[in-house]
Amino acid sequence: MKTVTVGIHAKLAKDGAEDIDLLVHSYYIGRPSPCVVIVDWVNKGMIGGHIESVEEIFQLQLAKHPGYTIKNRQDMIAEIREPEHQSLKNPQ
Repeated sequence: MKTVTVGIHAKLAKDGAEDIDLLVHSYYIGRPSPCVVIVDWVNKGMIGGHIESVEEIFQLQLAKHPGYTIKNRQDMIAEIREPEHQSLKNPQ
């Protein structure tokens, strides 16, 4: 079994401004791309391309909110089975 992060949910805070609710989650469990981004419960759509991790997209989204810091953060994880390698001579 392999543990993977499938989503990150956080409240972003800034003095004198309303908190921002940020959720980034992978569309397919076990693959970081594409990711879905939800800001204040509004779906901002999917981000595809070459994404190394859900963390990468979370950090890119956080950077879109200068001056905000993470007030609290919850990582969502899943355990997935790693694919078994099958013999080409004896596929089953």
